[in-house]
Amino acid sequence: MSAVTPASPTAPGLTELQGLAAVMSALARVSDIDALLSTRPSEPRDTRLHVGYDEAAERLNIPEKWLRERISKLPHRKFGKFVQFAEEDLRAISDMHFVNPGVANDKDHESAVMPLQPSKRARKRF
Repeated sequence: MSAVTPASPTAPGLTELQGLAAVMSALARVSDIDALLSTRPSEPRDTRLHVGYDEAAERLNIPEKWLRERISKLPHRKFGKFVQFAEEDLRAISDMHFVNPGVANDKDHESAVMPLQPSKRARKRF
């Protein structure tokens, strides 16, 4: 009969080697997937520096007419007669109209404190 030598405490066992091989193959598959994803053609990026009314309205999900009516109060770029919006302008417009329910608005507070005055065009009585 042959003698079986016990495994030393520092030498890995068969099950440990199989587990290590499984982890290594899984890592190899993950790196293959990452390689496939990185070489996959991505969506075409919009490289324009500025956009017009139509694109800005579409990106803000609002009507173009709304932008045109309020352009004097909104951040924008002007090149001669052409109005354009940069990415920062669109973010600023969005931030200007942020509503946080439950927090008192300064505009609401001021209108409540403002005293009432009669109209200058009040009807005169005889």
